[in-house]
Amino acid sequence: MKTTLLLSVLCAVMAVAASLTCGTETCSTDEICNNSTNTCQCNSTFYTFKRGATPDVNLTCTGAKFNIQVSKCWLEAQGYNTSDIRLNSTNSECLAVREVVDGKSEITLHRPLAASDCNTEAAVSSPDTVNSTHVTYTNQLHIFSKTFPIQLTNDVVQNISCAYPLNINVKLNVTLHPILGTTVINGPSGNGSYVAVMMAFTDNTFTTPLSDSDSLTVEDLIYLSVQVPDLDVNTFKLKVVNIYASPTNSSEQKYYLLKDGCAGSDVPADQLTVESNGVTNEARFDMKVFKIANSNAVYLFADLALCTTDCASNCQSKGGRSQEIGGRASIFLNAADTSYVDTSSASGFSMPWTLSALIFSCILMKLM
Repeated sequence: MKTTLLLSVLCAVMAVAASLTCGTETCSTDEICNNSTNTCQCNSTFYTFKRGATPDVNLTCTGAKFNIQVSKCWLEAQGYNTSDIRLNSTNSECLAVREVVDGKSEITLHRPLAASDCNTEAAVSSPDTVNSTHVTYTNQLHIFSKTFPIQLTNDVVQNISCAYPLNINVKLNVTLHPILGTTVINGPSGNGSYVAVMMAFTDNTFTTPLSDSDSLTVEDLIYLSVQVPDLDVNTFKLKVVNIYASPTNSSEQKYYLLKDGCAGSDVPADQLTVESNGVTNEARFDMKVFKIANSNAVYLFADLALCTTDCASNCQSKGGRSQEIGGRASIFLNAADTSYVDTSSASGFSMPWTLSALIFSCILMKLM
């Protein structure tokens, strides 16, 4: 009985020591409270300066994010400035911050695997494994030395990278540059993050990706796939609610090909055919290439939503509830040239097109 009571007391004391309140902060086990400033400061007896030592950066790629962690007190003991550790950007959200992890004071940074976020770069690669493609996200972690009153160590720039598997069932030819775009989306109610992928294909089996060197003409068919590879289809379904075209990227002038999951009224019904939508983690469409009058460009916008059950649209019934829009993706079609083509039977208008860019906005998925 006495032994049990003593252990309980010791555990309580250790718990208090591990979570020492200091002003508005909670100090870690390797920090002490500066009572004059009410701030937590590193306990200098725990870490000593070691010349030539390099930071031991812990990088993980879980949750579709860069997750970076390095000991704050070790960095300070080696003469580094822990208030200015960041990715390759001066934006405030790209700065690392103090966080207590497993009782220790750590400098941490969590940023999504998304191109252009904190100047992150993305590149599609084809690994040796068949039927899989990866997107590799790269950035640089900058750790700067203290310069006052003297500088004891050099600044550190460390390359970091995360390879994210897309798990799309396409075998890419190594010479092919596929029309492919990726972005990181937040899951419903904050349940993790996912990578959304959009690809264009030349065939109705969705196996031959459209290359950025392929040329298209008006009325040619292209095949569009939007998917979230990591989405648990037993819990969520991906729904493309609307697809509309605009001559500018502002999307102010809209021509609906798909509205509330059904054929839009601004174009012929066969301009866009729905193969599947709202039943799995992927939506598929067949689309005829077209031109908007007085414009050499077409921007296609897709409004996206997540459902907790199958949410395929019943276009025969009226008054169905439309899903709340959770995000928007867009494709840019650029006209290469305009020419008139004479044939033996008639004179017709033909428009060569090049699918030149695939641009994704940041997509935030919400729970339906």
